[in-house]
Amino acid sequence: MPTYLGPQKDALQWKVTEPGLHVCDDHARRVGYVVRVDGGFIAFDDASTPLGRYQRLRAAKQAVETIPARRSMQ
Repeated sequence: MPTYLGPQKDALQWKVTEPGLHVCDDHARRVGYVVRVDGGFIAFDDASTPLGRYQRLRAAKQAVETIPARRSMQ
């Protein structure tokens, strides 16, 4: 039986669900999200745990996209 390895980066989709809220999923489940705040963005994982504050949206999204890689190393 195949083992689920978590979302693959190329399978991730970003959607803007409301102004200032970018949500990432892998077609099966939510991976995380990014919220716009004054002066930048805050990235969160799927359990709403903050991953960090970033000046650029792309950097915040990358923090969310790399969650599976970090978790597999634990």
